[in-house]
Amino acid sequence: MKRTVSGPHRIGLRRVQKLMANLVRTESADGILTVTLNRPETLNSLTSEACFELSDIFDRYENDDELRVAIITGAGDRAFCAGHDLADDISDPMPATGWAGLSHRSGLNKPLIAAVNGLALGGGWELAMLCDVVIADARASFGLPEPKVGFVALGGGARLLPHRVPHHIAMGLILTGRKLSAQDAANLGLVNEVSPPGKVLDTAKQWAEDMLTCSPLALRMSKQLAMASADPEILREQLQTLEIKMTEELSGSQDAKEGMAAFKEKRPPRWTGR
Repeated sequence: MKRTVSGPHRIGLRRVQKLMANLVRTESADGILTVTLNRPETLNSLTSEACFELSDIFDRYENDDELRVAIITGAGDRAFCAGHDLADDISDPMPATGWAGLSHRSGLNKPLIAAVNGLALGGGWELAMLCDVVIADARASFGLPEPKVGFVALGGGARLLPHRVPHHIAMGLILTGRKLSAQDAANLGLVNEVSPPGKVLDTAKQWAEDMLTCSPLALRMSKQLAMASADPEILREQLQTLEIKMTEELSGSQDAKEGMAAFKEKRPPRWTGR
């Protein structure tokens, strides 16, 4: 997660998107929008441009009455999303709606289902956390390894995880970067269902079909009330402001630069605490 912008900067990035084919694929049928992160060669990691593209996709989803449920998944069978592409400039802006077009978004009261087909690391797990239902392939795994590269899970991970599992479980995961298997995540209540290998999208569509049997208005109101209870607006705004402040500070820190350099050079980082 990085600083947010709109206006001319956003227009510039959208022009760049047109030159970059298929960062994200979408298809819709029978009221279901399927959003596929389409960078399998980089484990479906997201760039700034991809986050703007996702923001536009979720804008359209929110405003299209024909679309009632969205499923988010990754291309290939290795990864759902490995988070922020470390080849991307960490100072590049994010959309005003935040990481993946979701972390600072409000008012999207239609259902979102994550079909986690493989690795969900860093911002990838954050993207799954920002969905309402999480279905995981039996081979999937989850983790927040940001501190290992001198950064923080500022796309919602550090903010949301302590409200999803007991305090010490959340802090253990946030402070070590350790990974959870799909079954361990399900046992902790972080995954709704573990699907057989290769069947995660089919299982997610079954959940979507169940949602389609419900009243669209009732679903929107149900999500709106649930989110207001679990994530009060006043608290969310304060924490999002803190996330943006921390992002700006970390982006210029020596440790963040060292962490990313060490990752690219495949060596242990040399931390300075600055």
